Amino acid sequence: MKSLEIQLGRILLRNPVLGASGCTGYGYELAAYTDLSRFGAVSLKTFTTEPRLGNRPQRVAEVASGVLNSIGLQNPGKDIYFAQVMPQVLAALDRDQVIISIGGNTLDDYVALCRETEDRFGGQVAALEINAACPNVIHGAGWFSRDPEAAHNLVKSVRAVVSLPVIVKFNTNYENYLEVASAIEAGGADALYTTNTPLGMKIDWRTRRPIIGNERGPICGPAIRPIGVLRTWDLYQRIKLPIIASGGICTWEDALEYVLAGASAVGIGSAQFANPDAANAVLSGLEAYLSCHDELSWPELIGAAHRAE
Repeated sequence: MKSLEIQLGRILLRNPVLGASGCTGYGYELAAYTDLSRFGAVSLKTFTTEPRLGNRPQRVAEVASGVLNSIGLQNPGKDIYFAQVMPQVLAALDRDQVIISIGGNTLDDYVALCRETEDRFGGQVAALEINAACPNVIHGAGWFSRDPEAAHNLVKSVRAVVSLPVIVKFNTNYENYLEVASAIEAGGADALYTTNTPLGMKIDWRTRRPIIGNERGPICGPAIRPIGVLRTWDLYQRIKLPIIASGGICTWEDALEYVLAGASAVGIGSAQFANPDAANAVLSGLEAYLSCHDELSWPELIGAAHRAE
């Protein structure tokens, strides 16, 4: 079988299929339903310095070809995360599979938490993920995806205090997302993780009120895949950073479409709600595809649609 090992900046992954942050939880919750050793990596659910209760319910609602969600980065905070969550993560996943996702309100929050996280777990994980994407919080994450200078300063400041590879997850909901991506690249990120999902709303005709407690929330699932593929296509033309793309990937064909558009790796998210083994199903499909095409290697597929005659 051909190797699907992939290099993303300074990060070497066993394969390019990742469990996306949030939807995959902390990884170990899926151990009874899938083979975690087959994951290229798991981007863990984002944590912050202080505990967060998240947004008011209702937080999830099904929509056509997708799910509307508004979680608000609910998490137990640093102390419980370090003491209780990480031991379970490290027991379930290998070092090269663990990507710790970090959130904050301010630049100083991110810098301090990234530094402390590396001090505690630097030799036991593959990379840090800066969550600069979440649109469900008032401060922090989403704001850094709007402002190129703020995004650049965030990445540069984190890189100055950690030696671990740094992945930046940002959202593409803003018209200047290509400019922001360039700023992230200039700041020294090892890879870029996209796409965050466009905002939507669902109204309950019975109550005549939005179903989501926060009124609006990101849409995830197959409905957004064409948007994600286009964003990936444009990012590939703009930056040289490796791109980890997500958004509506349910099958290996969906994943391959993103790769042909320019992604080096893919994140499997909401598909796991319906099928906890979705990431392995995608990986198996990609392995079968490559085994049927002796002339192809994974790097040759990345961005191949840009070179098609």
